Amino acid sequence: MTIRESVDLSEDLPAQHETLRALLAGKRSPAGLAAEHGYHPGLHARLSAELGLPGWTIPAEFGGLGKSQVEACAIHTELGRALYPGPFLPSSVAAGALLATGHREACERWLPLLADGTVAGTVAAADQAGHWAPGPGSVRADYGTGGWRLSGRRWYAVSADAADLIVIPAVTEYGLAMFLAETRFPDLIVARQLDLDLTRRISIVSFEAAPAELLTKDGAEALARAEREFLIATAAEAAGGIGWCLEQTLAYVKGQAEADSPDFGPAAQLCVDMLTDMETISAAARYAAAATDIGAAGAQQAAHIAALQAGQTYRRVIDAAMSFADEEDGLLHYRRAWSAERLAGGPQAHRDALAAQLAKSRQAPVPPSARCRSTWLPGPGPGPGPGAARRATPAALR
Repeated sequence: MTIRESVDLSEDLPAQHETLRALLAGKRSPAGLAAEHGYHPGLHARLSAELGLPGWTIPAEFGGLGKSQVEACAIHTELGRALYPGPFLPSSVAAGALLATGHREACERWLPLLADGTVAGTVAAADQAGHWAPGPGSVRADYGTGGWRLSGRRWYAVSADAADLIVIPAVTEYGLAMFLAETRFPDLIVARQLDLDLTRRISIVSFEAAPAELLTKDGAEALARAEREFLIATAAEAAGGIGWCLEQTLAYVKGQAEADSPDFGPAAQLCVDMLTDMETISAAARYAAAATDIGAAGAQQAAHIAALQAGQTYRRVIDAAMSFADEEDGLLHYRRAWSAERLAGGPQAHRDALAAQLAKSRQAPVPPSARCRSTWLPGPGPGPGPGAARRATPAALR
């Protein structure tokens, strides 16, 4: 299967999309944001029961729906539009990381619980600068009496305060490994980072000789998958946020048109620009998701490009929309855009990762079959052309 073929969505997704939008309409409130974990448990339960969102990408053998990452993009986009504060994104990333470790016993124990929403999970992989790559300050794992223990600290853990389990990369004598820790142990401390997203709880997780289960001694693949799926999800959420900005600006434009205002022309052009931005970011996220679904070699690079473009575009669009949008909601979207861009290190981290991947690819021989491939991003049209594809350009590295 090619990347282009994998972009096709299931026929029932539009109906599920509309159901999700209806369930989310008007459900975010100050009371919900002030709740214990920052979201309404009742709404999360409905999303689990009626749509099966927690198990969206978990294989059917573990109680999930087995949807693709492309199909997950559509869900993340709608959740991003509504600024949904629940733990769907971090739980899905934790499930993907757990699957990537190949630890059968842990998968059989935890994935069915994640799939039905009984428990929530997250991944704690970022250092203080938001970088997911292992470094001098990585969490350390030591084996002794009673099993493995983790020591160290990770930042920018999404919904860690609501999580029952956390998947963590940690350094052992073998190298980078992947572990699972349960938050019920007192040696694992979660502290909220108060200056970030008001609609999503972001935390610092400290491990003080916290007990943990070794999932795999070779954690590189699982960490790469977790980062990739996280970047794709946040890019798709940004597309949803840009869509919200477009809706707010369109409402203003309609009012200007009825009043025959001279502001109509510039505002209408802004809507055209926002629509282009939304389609471009949505296409970049779908391309990275499709590359992930088929295991393409460039999937990690595509995810970084999508996240880099999404973060910069979302911030620019919300800045432009603040004059037309509801002030309170506009501020929430602004903080979401600012926060999401930094959960994986910010623009420079993406540029560094892309530069490293480019240098690595130059050192490796290129198979003849790959030398003439073009990089394209699927759009809304049926085939190549202005409406159907947008090219990922080196400008993403600037």
